[in-house]
Amino acid sequence: MRKVRLTGRRGALTSAITTAALVAGTVGFGGVAQAAPTRTAATGKAGGGGVITYGVEGKTTQFCPYKTQAAISGIMIMQSMYDTITYPTNKGTVSPYLAKSVTPNADYSEWTIALRDGVKFHDGTPLDAAALKLNMDKWKEGILLQFVFSNMGQVDVVDPMTVKVTMKKPWVAFPWYLWTTGRTGIAAPAQLNSADCDTELIGTGPFKKKSFDPSTGDVSVVRNKGYWRKGFPKADGINWKVQGDSTQRLNGLQGGQFDLVHSSGGKDLKTVNGFSGVTVTKEPKGYREISQVLINVTRPPFDDEGARTALALGLDRTKFLAIANPGGEITNQVVDKKVLGYVKNPGYPAKPNIPKAKKLVKEYKASHGGKFEFNLQSTFDPSTQALAQELKRQASKIGVKVNLPQPVDQAQIISQAIGGQVDSFLWRNYPGADPDTLYVWFHSGSPVNFNKISDPVVDAALDDGRSEADPAARKADYETFVKQLSTKIYNYWSWYTDWFIASKGVKGVLGPNLPNEAGQPGKEKPANVLVGFHSLLGLTKK
Repeated sequence: MRKVRLTGRRGALTSAITTAALVAGTVGFGGVAQAAPTRTAATGKAGGGGVITYGVEGKTTQFCPYKTQAAISGIMIMQSMYDTITYPTNKGTVSPYLAKSVTPNADYSEWTIALRDGVKFHDGTPLDAAALKLNMDKWKEGILLQFVFSNMGQVDVVDPMTVKVTMKKPWVAFPWYLWTTGRTGIAAPAQLNSADCDTELIGTGPFKKKSFDPSTGDVSVVRNKGYWRKGFPKADGINWKVQGDSTQRLNGLQGGQFDLVHSSGGKDLKTVNGFSGVTVTKEPKGYREISQVLINVTRPPFDDEGARTALALGLDRTKFLAIANPGGEITNQVVDKKVLGYVKNPGYPAKPNIPKAKKLVKEYKASHGGKFEFNLQSTFDPSTQALAQELKRQASKIGVKVNLPQPVDQAQIISQAIGGQVDSFLWRNYPGADPDTLYVWFHSGSPVNFNKISDPVVDAALDDGRSEADPAARKADYETFVKQLSTKIYNYWSWYTDWFIASKGVKGVLGPNLPNEAGQPGKEKPANVLVGFHSLLGLTKK
Protein backbone atom coordinates (compact mmCIF):
# COMPACT_ATOMS: atom_id res chain seq x y z
CA MET A 1 0.00 0.00 0.00
CA ARG A 2 1.35 3.41 -0.94
CA LYS A 3 2.22 5.78 1.86
CA VAL A 4 1.28 9.44 1.64
CA ARG A 5 2.91 12.47 3.14
CA LEU A 6 1.31 15.85 2.65
CA THR A 7 4.10 18.38 2.93
CA GLY A 8 5.12 21.84 1.90
CA ARG A 9 8.44 20.69 0.48
CA ARG A 10 9.11 20.80 -3.26
CA GLY A 11 8.52 17.56 -5.06
CA ALA A 12 6.66 15.78 -2.26
CA LEU A 13 3.30 14.13 -2.79
CA THR A 14 0.21 16.21 -2.12
CA SER A 15 -2.09 13.19 -2.05
CA ALA A 16 -2.15 9.52 -2.99
CA ILE A 17 -5.70 9.89 -4.22
CA THR A 18 -7.81 12.67 -5.59
CA THR A 19 -9.65 14.15 -2.62
CA ALA A 20 -11.89 17.10 -1.88
CA ALA A 21 -13.75 19.36 0.47
CA LEU A 22 -16.74 19.18 2.75
CA VAL A 23 -18.64 22.36 1.97
CA ALA A 24 -21.63 23.62 3.81
CA GLY A 25 -24.52 24.15 1.47
CA THR A 26 -26.27 27.39 0.78
CA VAL A 27 -29.86 27.85 -0.20
CA GLY A 28 -30.67 28.70 -3.81
CA PHE A 29 -29.48 27.87 -7.30
CA GLY A 30 -26.50 29.18 -9.24
CA GLY A 31 -24.68 30.08 -12.47
CA VAL A 32 -21.39 31.83 -13.80
CA ALA A 33 -18.51 32.62 -16.26
CA GLN A 34 -15.85 35.27 -17.16
CA ALA A 35 -12.24 36.41 -16.83
CA ALA A 36 -9.78 35.91 -13.98
CA PRO A 37 -7.45 38.54 -12.51
CA THR A 38 -3.77 37.93 -11.94
CA ARG A 39 -2.44 36.51 -8.70
CA THR A 40 -0.81 38.58 -6.01
CA ALA A 41 2.94 39.11 -6.21
CA ALA A 42 4.90 37.01 -3.73
CA THR A 43 7.08 39.92 -2.54
CA GLY A 44 6.52 43.23 -0.80
CA LYS A 45 5.31 44.48 2.55
CA ALA A 46 2.05 43.71 4.26
CA GLY A 47 -0.61 46.38 4.58
CA GLY A 48 -1.20 49.51 2.57
CA GLY A 49 -3.99 47.94 0.55
CA GLY A 50 -6.80 49.91 2.16
CA VAL A 51 -9.97 48.67 3.80
CA ILE A 52 -12.09 46.37 1.61
CA THR A 53 -15.88 46.24 1.90
CA TYR A 54 -17.10 42.75 0.99
CA GLY A 55 -20.79 42.00 0.38
CA VAL A 56 -21.84 38.45 1.30
CA GLU A 57 -25.15 36.68 0.79
CA GLY A 58 -26.03 35.38 4.25
CA LYS A 59 -25.86 36.13 7.98
CA THR A 60 -23.88 34.09 10.50
CA THR A 61 -24.76 34.66 14.15
CA GLN A 62 -21.79 32.95 15.82
CA PHE A 63 -18.27 31.94 14.86
CA CYS A 64 -17.08 29.53 17.55
CA PRO A 65 -15.38 27.12 15.11
CA TYR A 66 -16.47 23.83 16.64
CA LYS A 67 -20.08 25.00 17.05
CA THR A 68 -20.71 27.15 14.00
CA GLN A 69 -23.25 26.22 11.32
CA ALA A 70 -21.79 28.72 8.86
CA ALA A 71 -22.57 28.54 5.15
CA ILE A 72 -20.18 30.03 2.58
CA SER A 73 -20.70 33.65 3.76
CA GLY A 74 -19.73 32.77 7.31
CA ILE A 75 -16.92 30.53 6.11
CA MET A 76 -15.36 33.40 4.16
CA ILE A 77 -15.59 35.66 7.22
CA MET A 78 -14.02 32.93 9.34
CA GLN A 79 -11.15 32.63 6.87
CA SER A 80 -10.20 36.22 7.56
CA MET A 81 -9.58 35.40 11.25
CA TYR A 82 -8.75 31.69 11.29
CA ASP A 83 -6.28 29.48 9.45
CA THR A 84 -6.79 25.77 8.85
CA ILE A 85 -4.36 22.86 9.11
CA THR A 86 -4.62 22.17 5.36
CA TYR A 87 -5.78 24.21 2.37
CA PRO A 88 -7.15 23.23 -1.08
CA THR A 89 -5.13 23.74 -4.25
CA ASN A 90 -6.43 24.63 -7.70
CA LYS A 91 -5.68 21.06 -8.86
CA GLY A 92 -8.21 19.28 -6.68
CA THR A 93 -5.59 18.29 -4.10
CA VAL A 94 -4.84 19.42 -0.55
CA SER A 95 -1.72 21.08 0.80
CA PRO A 96 -0.37 21.70 4.33
CA TYR A 97 -1.07 25.15 5.72
CA LEU A 98 -0.67 25.55 9.46
CA ALA A 99 0.87 22.09 9.28
CA LYS A 100 4.32 21.38 7.90
CA SER A 101 3.20 17.86 7.12
CA VAL A 102 0.25 15.49 7.52
CA THR A 103 1.42 11.88 7.31
CA PRO A 104 -0.49 8.57 7.52
CA ASN A 105 0.74 5.18 8.58
CA ALA A 106 0.64 2.28 6.12
CA ASP A 107 -3.11 1.59 6.37
CA TYR A 108 -4.38 5.14 7.04
CA SER A 109 -5.52 4.25 10.56
CA GLU A 110 -3.16 6.85 12.10
CA TRP A 111 -2.23 10.32 10.93
CA THR A 112 0.62 12.46 12.31
CA ILE A 113 0.35 16.25 12.07
CA ALA A 114 3.49 18.37 12.46
CA LEU A 115 2.85 22.10 12.97
CA ARG A 116 4.84 25.04 11.66
CA ASP A 117 7.07 26.86 14.10
CA GLY A 118 6.50 30.48 15.09
CA VAL A 119 2.74 30.75 14.48
CA LYS A 120 0.88 32.78 17.12
CA PHE A 121 -2.75 33.43 17.91
CA HIS A 122 -4.07 36.98 17.94
CA ASP A 123 -3.68 37.09 21.74
CA GLY A 124 0.05 36.33 21.45
CA THR A 125 -0.09 32.71 22.61
CA PRO A 126 1.69 30.14 20.43
CA LEU A 127 0.05 27.56 18.22
CA ASP A 128 1.38 24.28 19.56
CA ALA A 129 0.35 20.64 19.78
CA ALA A 130 -1.64 21.20 22.97
CA ALA A 131 -3.71 23.94 21.30
CA LEU A 132 -4.28 21.76 18.24
CA LYS A 133 -5.38 18.82 20.40
CA LEU A 134 -7.85 21.08 22.24
CA ASN A 135 -9.34 22.22 18.92
CA MET A 136 -9.64 18.66 17.61
CA ASP A 137 -11.19 17.40 20.85
CA LYS A 138 -13.70 20.26 20.68
CA TRP A 139 -14.66 19.26 17.12
CA LYS A 140 -16.08 16.07 18.60
CA GLU A 141 -18.42 18.17 20.77
CA GLY A 142 -19.93 20.34 18.02
CA ILE A 143 -23.54 19.77 16.98
CA LEU A 144 -22.47 19.18 13.37
CA LEU A 145 -18.77 18.40 13.65
CA GLN A 146 -19.30 15.59 16.14
CA PHE A 147 -20.61 13.45 13.28
CA VAL A 148 -18.15 14.83 10.75
CA PHE A 149 -15.34 13.62 13.04
CA SER A 150 -17.10 10.59 14.51
CA ASN A 151 -14.44 8.35 12.90
CA MET A 152 -11.66 10.30 14.62
CA GLY A 153 -10.52 8.57 17.81
CA GLN A 154 -7.78 9.57 20.21
CA VAL A 155 -5.70 12.71 19.60
CA ASP A 156 -2.32 12.43 21.35
CA VAL A 157 0.41 15.02 21.81
CA VAL A 158 3.66 13.44 20.54
CA ASP A 159 5.91 16.44 21.21
CA PRO A 160 5.35 20.21 21.58
CA MET A 161 4.62 20.64 17.85
CA THR A 162 3.23 17.24 16.82
CA VAL A 163 0.01 15.30 17.35
CA LYS A 164 -0.96 11.77 16.36
CA VAL A 165 -4.59 11.00 15.48
CA THR A 166 -5.83 7.41 15.74
CA MET A 167 -8.87 6.57 13.60
CA LYS A 168 -11.66 4.16 14.50
CA LYS A 169 -11.34 2.80 10.97
CA PRO A 170 -8.86 3.74 8.23
CA TRP A 171 -9.62 7.17 6.76
CA VAL A 172 -7.98 7.86 3.42
CA ALA A 173 -9.40 11.35 2.83
CA PHE A 174 -8.80 12.68 6.37
CA PRO A 175 -6.51 15.59 5.31
CA TRP A 176 -9.45 17.27 3.58
CA TYR A 177 -11.37 17.30 6.83
CA LEU A 178 -8.57 19.38 8.31
CA TRP A 179 -9.89 22.15 6.05
CA THR A 180 -13.65 21.46 5.83
CA THR A 181 -14.09 24.60 3.70
CA GLY A 182 -12.57 26.73 6.42
CA ARG A 183 -15.06 25.69 9.07
CA THR A 184 -12.35 23.90 11.06
CA GLY A 185 -10.32 27.05 11.61
CA ILE A 186 -7.95 26.75 14.56
CA ALA A 187 -8.99 28.92 17.52
CA ALA A 188 -6.97 30.02 20.52
CA PRO A 189 -7.51 28.13 23.78
CA ALA A 190 -8.64 31.43 25.28
CA GLN A 191 -11.59 31.47 22.88
CA LEU A 192 -12.43 27.78 23.14
CA ASN A 193 -12.39 27.92 26.95
CA SER A 194 -14.40 31.15 27.10
CA ALA A 195 -18.12 31.48 27.77
CA ASP A 196 -18.00 33.99 24.89
CA CYS A 197 -16.62 31.51 22.35
CA ASP A 198 -19.34 32.52 19.84
CA THR A 199 -18.15 36.14 19.71
CA GLU A 200 -14.61 36.23 21.15
CA LEU A 201 -12.96 35.20 17.81
CA ILE A 202 -9.23 34.61 18.38
CA GLY A 203 -7.45 32.80 15.58
CA THR A 204 -4.06 32.78 13.87
CA GLY A 205 -5.51 34.32 10.69
CA PRO A 206 -4.44 37.33 8.63
CA PHE A 207 -6.98 39.65 10.26
CA LYS A 208 -8.19 40.29 13.81
CA LYS A 209 -11.74 41.00 14.92
CA LYS A 210 -12.54 44.68 15.29
CA SER A 211 -16.31 44.37 15.71
CA PHE A 212 -19.09 41.81 15.28
CA ASP A 213 -22.83 42.51 15.31
CA PRO A 214 -24.70 39.18 15.62
CA SER A 215 -28.02 40.93 14.89
CA THR A 216 -26.93 41.86 11.35
CA GLY A 217 -24.07 39.43 10.80
CA ASP A 218 -21.74 42.31 9.89
CA VAL A 219 -18.10 41.85 10.92
CA SER A 220 -15.14 44.22 10.72
CA VAL A 221 -11.56 42.96 10.87
CA VAL A 222 -8.16 44.68 10.88
CA ARG A 223 -4.79 43.47 9.66
CA ASN A 224 -2.89 41.08 11.92
CA LYS A 225 0.54 42.75 11.98
CA GLY A 226 2.15 39.60 13.37
CA TYR A 227 0.79 37.23 10.72
CA TRP A 228 3.06 34.26 10.09
CA ARG A 229 2.98 34.64 6.30
CA LYS A 230 5.44 37.48 5.82
CA GLY A 231 4.28 40.24 3.47
CA PHE A 232 0.58 39.41 3.97
CA PRO A 233 -2.19 40.37 4.18
CA LYS A 234 -2.08 43.29 1.80
CA ALA A 235 -5.36 44.88 2.91
CA ASP A 236 -5.50 46.97 6.09
CA GLY A 237 -8.89 45.54 6.94
CA ILE A 238 -12.14 44.08 5.65
CA ASN A 239 -15.67 45.18 6.43
CA TRP A 240 -17.99 42.19 5.88
CA LYS A 241 -21.52 43.31 5.05
CA VAL A 242 -24.52 40.99 4.70
CA GLN A 243 -26.88 41.56 1.76
CA GLY A 244 -29.12 38.58 1.12
CA ASP A 245 -30.75 40.00 -2.01
CA SER A 246 -28.38 39.26 -4.88
CA THR A 247 -29.76 42.12 -6.98
CA GLN A 248 -29.12 44.61 -4.21
CA ARG A 249 -25.70 43.10 -3.59
CA LEU A 250 -24.68 43.65 -7.22
CA ASN A 251 -26.21 47.10 -7.31
CA GLY A 252 -24.17 47.88 -4.20
CA LEU A 253 -21.03 46.87 -6.07
CA GLN A 254 -21.85 49.14 -8.98
CA GLY A 255 -22.81 52.01 -6.69
CA GLY A 256 -19.70 51.81 -4.54
CA GLN A 257 -21.28 50.35 -1.40
CA PHE A 258 -19.19 47.20 -1.89
CA ASP A 259 -15.72 46.68 -3.32
CA LEU A 260 -16.22 42.95 -3.70
CA VAL A 261 -19.20 40.57 -3.78
CA HIS A 262 -19.84 36.87 -4.41
CA SER A 263 -22.74 35.33 -6.31
CA SER A 264 -23.71 32.13 -8.11
CA GLY A 265 -26.38 32.93 -10.68
CA GLY A 266 -26.20 33.26 -14.45
CA LYS A 267 -28.80 35.99 -14.18
CA ASP A 268 -26.53 37.85 -11.75
CA LEU A 269 -23.59 37.36 -14.09
CA LYS A 270 -25.52 38.95 -16.93
CA THR A 271 -26.22 41.91 -14.66
CA VAL A 272 -22.55 42.26 -13.71
CA ASN A 273 -21.50 42.09 -17.35
CA GLY A 274 -23.44 45.31 -17.88
CA PHE A 275 -21.40 47.16 -15.27
CA SER A 276 -18.33 49.19 -16.15
CA GLY A 277 -15.02 48.68 -14.37
CA VAL A 278 -15.99 45.35 -12.83
CA THR A 279 -13.71 42.30 -12.92
CA VAL A 280 -15.24 38.82 -12.64
CA THR A 281 -13.33 35.79 -11.37
CA LYS A 282 -15.00 32.48 -12.19
CA GLU A 283 -15.00 29.07 -10.60
CA PRO A 284 -13.36 26.38 -12.77
CA LYS A 285 -15.46 23.43 -13.88
CA GLY A 286 -15.00 19.95 -12.51
CA TYR A 287 -15.60 20.31 -8.77
CA ARG A 288 -18.74 22.46 -8.69
CA GLU A 289 -21.72 22.39 -6.37
CA ILE A 290 -24.95 20.73 -7.44
CA SER A 291 -28.10 22.85 -7.56
CA GLN A 292 -31.14 20.87 -6.54
CA VAL A 293 -34.51 20.62 -4.85
CA LEU A 294 -33.63 18.83 -1.61
CA ILE A 295 -36.40 16.60 -0.27
CA ASN A 296 -37.07 14.89 3.07
CA VAL A 297 -37.71 11.26 2.13
CA THR A 298 -39.30 10.43 5.49
CA ARG A 299 -42.24 12.81 5.01
CA PRO A 300 -45.18 12.43 2.61
CA PRO A 301 -45.21 12.52 -0.34
CA PHE A 302 -41.46 11.96 -0.71
CA ASP A 303 -41.39 8.86 1.46
CA ASP A 304 -42.92 7.11 -1.57
CA GLU A 305 -40.53 6.28 -4.42
CA GLY A 306 -43.35 6.39 -6.98
CA ALA A 307 -44.22 9.92 -5.89
CA ARG A 308 -40.58 11.00 -6.10
CA THR A 309 -40.36 9.55 -9.60
CA ALA A 310 -43.59 11.25 -10.66
CA LEU A 311 -42.28 14.72 -9.85
CA ALA A 312 -38.89 14.00 -11.43
CA LEU A 313 -40.63 13.08 -14.68
CA GLY A 314 -42.86 16.13 -14.50
CA LEU A 315 -40.16 18.80 -14.13
CA ASP A 316 -38.60 20.55 -17.11
CA ARG A 317 -35.26 21.64 -15.68
CA THR A 318 -34.34 23.67 -18.75
CA LYS A 319 -36.95 26.21 -17.64
CA PHE A 320 -35.31 26.48 -14.23
CA LEU A 321 -32.00 26.96 -15.97
CA ALA A 322 -33.43 29.80 -18.07
CA ILE A 323 -34.54 31.63 -14.91
CA ALA A 324 -31.47 31.40 -12.71
CA ASN A 325 -28.55 30.14 -14.76
CA PRO A 326 -28.82 30.83 -18.49
CA GLY A 327 -26.21 28.86 -20.38
CA GLY A 328 -25.65 26.50 -17.46
CA GLU A 329 -25.32 22.73 -17.56
CA ILE A 330 -27.93 20.29 -16.25
CA THR A 331 -26.76 17.42 -14.05
CA ASN A 332 -28.34 14.07 -13.20
CA GLN A 333 -26.19 13.22 -10.18
CA VAL A 334 -24.57 14.39 -6.98
CA VAL A 335 -21.01 14.97 -8.26
CA ASP A 336 -19.28 17.00 -10.95
CA LYS A 337 -17.39 15.38 -13.83
CA LYS A 338 -13.89 15.30 -12.31
CA VAL A 339 -15.04 13.69 -9.09
CA LEU A 340 -14.32 10.02 -8.38
CA GLY A 341 -17.59 8.11 -8.87
CA TYR A 342 -19.02 10.26 -11.65
CA VAL A 343 -21.21 8.15 -13.96
CA LYS A 344 -22.27 9.23 -17.42
CA ASN A 345 -25.76 7.72 -17.10
CA PRO A 346 -26.55 7.32 -13.39
CA GLY A 347 -30.23 6.42 -13.80
CA TYR A 348 -31.92 9.75 -13.09
CA PRO A 349 -34.67 10.72 -15.60
CA ALA A 350 -32.80 12.86 -18.11
CA LYS A 351 -35.93 14.39 -19.69
CA PRO A 352 -39.56 15.02 -18.70
CA ASN A 353 -42.20 12.41 -19.46
CA ILE A 354 -45.49 14.15 -18.70
CA PRO A 355 -47.87 11.26 -19.53
CA LYS A 356 -45.97 8.89 -17.27
CA ALA A 357 -45.71 11.56 -14.56
CA LYS A 358 -49.48 12.09 -14.60
CA LYS A 359 -50.06 8.33 -14.41
CA LEU A 360 -47.84 8.02 -11.33
CA VAL A 361 -49.49 11.04 -9.70
CA LYS A 362 -52.90 9.45 -10.26
CA GLU A 363 -51.71 6.18 -8.71
CA TYR A 364 -50.29 7.99 -5.69
CA LYS A 365 -53.47 9.98 -5.12
CA ALA A 366 -55.58 6.82 -5.37
CA SER A 367 -53.79 5.35 -2.37
CA HIS A 368 -53.42 8.60 -0.40
CA GLY A 369 -56.91 10.02 -0.19
CA GLY A 370 -56.70 11.94 -3.47
CA LYS A 371 -53.90 14.14 -2.14
CA PHE A 372 -50.41 14.86 -3.53
CA GLU A 373 -48.95 18.07 -2.11
CA PHE A 374 -45.90 19.40 -0.29
CA ASN A 375 -44.29 22.57 1.02
CA LEU A 376 -41.32 24.14 -0.78
CA GLN A 377 -39.28 26.52 1.38
CA SER A 378 -37.22 29.34 -0.13
CA THR A 379 -35.14 32.35 0.90
CA PHE A 380 -35.74 36.04 0.22
CA ASP A 381 -33.54 36.05 -2.88
CA PRO A 382 -35.69 37.06 -5.91
CA SER A 383 -34.18 34.42 -8.23
CA THR A 384 -34.80 31.70 -5.68
CA GLN A 385 -38.41 32.80 -5.25
CA ALA A 386 -38.86 32.84 -9.03
CA LEU A 387 -37.61 29.26 -9.17
CA ALA A 388 -40.05 28.24 -6.47
CA GLN A 389 -42.92 29.78 -8.42
CA GLU A 390 -41.85 27.97 -11.59
CA LEU A 391 -41.67 24.63 -9.80
CA LYS A 392 -45.16 25.23 -8.40
CA ARG A 393 -46.46 26.01 -11.90
CA GLN A 394 -44.91 22.92 -13.46
CA ALA A 395 -46.07 20.63 -10.66
CA SER A 396 -49.66 21.84 -11.03
CA LYS A 397 -49.59 20.69 -14.67
CA ILE A 398 -49.25 17.07 -13.53
CA GLY A 399 -51.71 17.38 -10.64
CA VAL A 400 -49.32 18.11 -7.75
CA LYS A 401 -49.99 20.96 -5.33
CA VAL A 402 -46.97 22.91 -4.09
CA ASN A 403 -47.33 25.26 -1.13
CA LEU A 404 -44.86 28.14 -0.80
CA PRO A 405 -44.41 29.24 2.84
CA GLN A 406 -43.07 32.68 3.69
CA PRO A 407 -39.37 32.99 2.74
CA VAL A 408 -36.80 32.71 5.55
CA ASP A 409 -33.04 33.21 5.74
CA GLN A 410 -30.46 30.49 5.10
CA ALA A 411 -29.74 29.79 8.75
CA GLN A 412 -33.41 29.12 9.51
CA ILE A 413 -33.77 26.67 6.63
CA ILE A 414 -30.67 24.80 7.81
CA SER A 415 -32.14 24.60 11.32
CA GLN A 416 -35.44 23.33 9.90
CA ALA A 417 -33.63 20.73 7.83
CA ILE A 418 -31.56 19.48 10.78
CA GLY A 419 -34.80 19.01 12.72
CA GLY A 420 -36.53 17.28 9.80
CA GLN A 421 -39.21 19.98 9.83
CA VAL A 422 -39.34 20.80 6.12
CA ASP A 423 -40.65 18.86 3.10
CA SER A 424 -38.32 20.39 0.53
CA PHE A 425 -36.21 23.44 -0.18
CA LEU A 426 -33.98 24.90 -2.88
CA TRP A 427 -30.36 24.04 -2.16
CA ARG A 428 -26.86 23.90 -3.57
CA ASN A 429 -24.07 21.80 -2.13
CA TYR A 430 -21.70 18.82 -2.59
CA PRO A 431 -18.68 20.27 -4.40
CA GLY A 432 -15.14 19.01 -4.27
CA ALA A 433 -12.92 16.26 -5.57
CA ASP A 434 -13.47 13.34 -3.19
CA PRO A 435 -16.85 11.69 -2.57
CA ASP A 436 -15.86 10.79 1.00
CA THR A 437 -16.82 14.35 1.82
CA LEU A 438 -20.41 13.37 0.99
CA TYR A 439 -20.41 10.92 3.90
CA VAL A 440 -21.83 13.45 6.32
CA TRP A 441 -24.59 14.54 3.95
CA PHE A 442 -25.99 11.10 3.10
CA HIS A 443 -24.97 8.49 5.67
CA SER A 444 -27.81 7.45 7.97
CA GLY A 445 -27.60 9.03 11.41
CA SER A 446 -25.77 12.17 10.34
CA PRO A 447 -27.33 15.39 11.67
CA VAL A 448 -26.78 17.00 8.26
CA ASN A 449 -28.38 14.15 6.32
CA PHE A 450 -31.12 16.62 5.47
CA ASN A 451 -32.85 14.11 3.20
CA LYS A 452 -33.10 11.72 6.18
CA ILE A 453 -31.97 8.89 3.88
CA SER A 454 -31.47 5.51 5.53
CA ASP A 455 -30.36 3.21 2.73
CA PRO A 456 -28.06 0.22 3.34
CA VAL A 457 -26.66 0.46 -0.20
CA VAL A 458 -25.72 4.12 0.33
CA ASP A 459 -24.25 3.44 3.79
CA ALA A 460 -22.19 0.45 2.62
CA ALA A 461 -20.74 2.33 -0.36
CA LEU A 462 -19.78 5.29 1.82
CA ASP A 463 -18.29 3.10 4.55
CA ASP A 464 -16.29 1.00 2.09
CA GLY A 465 -15.08 3.98 0.08
CA ARG A 466 -13.87 5.79 3.19
CA SER A 467 -11.26 3.17 4.05
CA GLU A 468 -10.47 1.75 0.61
CA ALA A 469 -7.00 2.76 -0.60
CA ASP A 470 -7.16 0.99 -3.97
CA PRO A 471 -8.29 3.58 -6.57
CA ALA A 472 -10.23 1.10 -8.72
CA ALA A 473 -12.13 -0.30 -5.75
CA ARG A 474 -12.90 3.20 -4.42
CA LYS A 475 -14.18 4.20 -7.84
CA ALA A 476 -16.56 1.21 -7.88
CA ASP A 477 -17.80 2.02 -4.36
CA TYR A 478 -18.63 5.60 -5.26
CA GLU A 479 -20.20 4.73 -8.59
CA THR A 480 -22.57 2.50 -6.63
CA PHE A 481 -23.30 5.41 -4.27
CA VAL A 482 -23.93 7.88 -7.11
CA LYS A 483 -26.22 5.49 -8.99
CA GLN A 484 -28.26 4.69 -5.88
CA LEU A 485 -28.93 8.36 -5.15
CA SER A 486 -30.05 8.98 -8.74
CA THR A 487 -32.12 5.86 -9.40
CA LYS A 488 -33.97 6.16 -6.09
CA ILE A 489 -34.65 9.89 -6.77
CA TYR A 490 -33.41 10.96 -3.33
CA ASN A 491 -33.01 14.52 -4.66
CA TYR A 492 -34.13 16.50 -7.69
CA TRP A 493 -30.80 17.24 -9.36
CA SER A 494 -30.89 20.42 -11.43
CA TRP A 495 -27.56 21.83 -12.64
CA TYR A 496 -23.97 22.58 -11.77
CA THR A 497 -23.66 25.78 -9.78
CA ASP A 498 -20.98 28.14 -11.06
CA TRP A 499 -19.75 30.72 -8.55
CA PHE A 500 -18.07 34.00 -9.35
CA ILE A 501 -16.45 36.87 -7.47
CA ALA A 502 -17.11 40.37 -8.81
CA SER A 503 -14.80 43.20 -7.81
CA LYS A 504 -14.49 46.88 -8.58
CA GLY A 505 -11.26 48.71 -7.88
CA VAL A 506 -9.72 45.65 -6.18
CA LYS A 507 -6.87 43.39 -7.25
CA GLY A 508 -5.36 40.24 -5.77
CA VAL A 509 -8.59 38.22 -5.60
CA LEU A 510 -6.74 34.93 -6.14
CA GLY A 511 -4.04 35.59 -3.56
CA PRO A 512 -0.46 34.33 -3.41
CA ASN A 513 0.71 30.77 -3.94
CA LEU A 514 0.41 28.45 -0.96
CA PRO A 515 3.33 28.39 1.49
CA ASN A 516 6.18 25.92 1.27
CA GLU A 517 7.72 24.37 4.38
CA ALA A 518 9.68 27.58 5.02
CA GLY A 519 6.45 29.59 4.98
CA GLN A 520 7.25 31.42 1.74
CA PRO A 521 4.98 31.27 -1.34
CA GLY A 522 5.77 28.01 -3.12
CA LYS A 523 4.61 26.44 -6.37
CA GLU A 524 1.10 25.35 -5.34
CA LYS A 525 -1.74 27.73 -6.18
CA PRO A 526 -4.75 27.98 -3.86
CA ALA A 527 -8.18 26.88 -5.00
CA ASN A 528 -9.69 29.35 -7.44
CA VAL A 529 -13.19 30.37 -6.23
CA LEU A 530 -14.14 26.90 -4.99
CA VAL A 531 -17.85 27.37 -4.20
CA GLY A 532 -17.22 31.06 -3.65
CA PHE A 533 -14.17 30.38 -1.46
CA HIS A 534 -10.95 32.19 -2.33
CA SER A 535 -7.86 33.63 -0.67
CA LEU A 536 -8.08 37.00 1.08
CA LEU A 537 -4.36 37.60 1.52
CA GLY A 538 -3.71 39.58 -1.65
CA LEU A 539 -6.76 41.87 -1.65
CA THR A 540 -5.82 45.49 -2.17
CA LYS A 541 -7.51 48.55 -3.59
CA LYS A 542 -6.04 49.64 -6.90
